[in-house]
Amino acid sequence: MKDVRRMSKDGNAYIAERAKQVSSEPFRLALNLPKDVIRLTGGEPDFETPSFVREAAKEAIDKGFTHYSPSTGYDELRKAVAEKLHRENHIVYDHGTEVVITPGSSSGVFLSLLALVNPGDEVLVPDPIWFHYVTLIRLCGGSPVGIPVTLGQNASIDSEEARRRITGRTRVLILNSPTNPTGMVLSRENILALGEVAEEHNLTVVSDEIYEKIIYEGNVHTSPASLPALRHRTITSNGFSKAYAMTGWRVGYLAGPSEIIEKVTALSGYTLVCPSSVSQKAAYAAMTDPRMDDCIKGMVDRFGRRRKLVLEALNDLRGARAHPPQGTFYAWVDISETRISSEQFACKLLESERVGVLPGSLFGPRGEGHIRISFATGEDQLKEGLEKLRRFVLRTTPR
Repeated sequence: MKDVRRMSKDGNAYIAERAKQVSSEPFRLALNLPKDVIRLTGGEPDFETPSFVREAAKEAIDKGFTHYSPSTGYDELRKAVAEKLHRENHIVYDHGTEVVITPGSSSGVFLSLLALVNPGDEVLVPDPIWFHYVTLIRLCGGSPVGIPVTLGQNASIDSEEARRRITGRTRVLILNSPTNPTGMVLSRENILALGEVAEEHNLTVVSDEIYEKIIYEGNVHTSPASLPALRHRTITSNGFSKAYAMTGWRVGYLAGPSEIIEKVTALSGYTLVCPSSVSQKAAYAAMTDPRMDDCIKGMVDRFGRRRKLVLEALNDLRGARAHPPQGTFYAWVDISETRISSEQFACKLLESERVGVLPGSLFGPRGEGHIRISFATGEDQLKEGLEKLRRFVLRTTPR
């Protein structure tokens, strides 16, 4: 039978240019490592979804919630999201027109960009930042433009640098706080300064707040949309994966101006159809059951102990210095003294010590000279991995 696949001139299957921009390498590094490797790579809490949430899902199955849901998501969950945003984030949304449930928060960010970015448009992103944003922007035909991030005690995104990078094609500013990979929590003052830039240049802000509940040492999360000047130009993205230990359930949400949410909902309906009916019932239980507060507190306390282990292991180490994370379960580690690239560092560490970390070069140009360590793993594994990392750094760093 004749092979009817569309072929390129060199005889290989024809692949669209947008797909050629997408690499599977980061997923291999983060998730598909051999079983004997200590994985300090993935962005997934190692805790089980609480039992009462799992029971709610079982009950939903037994009651027949196994069909399509509305493309907007179930009304009761949208209402619970709006109430949560009012209660915790001090933002008032109409759950009927300004909230949509998405199949995970990542898809919500992508749908937002699809609704906002035309080919040739520019999108401001902090540098370093979660590398998915850059790929998603390019898939929309846009160009990511990095804004330098300053780390340390006064960690911030430089609003003046943001202003200098704006052109007539700049349309969107992406914010992520607490931030992957650096663990930075944006201060209210920093967000206000960035908000002034957005207001001056009529930018839409996409605010990814998936790590909002995982914060340490008195740091405070501020939602950009809670600031009056930003309410009408901000899309708030969040979900259940991190703080609720529900990565596999794939439930997120967007909240923002009704005209944007309407288009996001239409895009979702054509591409993703609807969020999982069973997962939404589980998410509703997670969001409304008072027992969840204690579950989250217990998980964050455990993360805090692991954070301390990481900082203690690297505090006095020649060749590696961790920036104390203010939030998330990631440590951003400066390995520039080793004088090898972050990719070489990660590869050699994996080969010689069977420990997986992510190279900083994945997270933008300013990520080079760093690695990201995830401490969302068991404490015994973490201790062993940190000891092997120390050994590798001491062996590798020039004297």
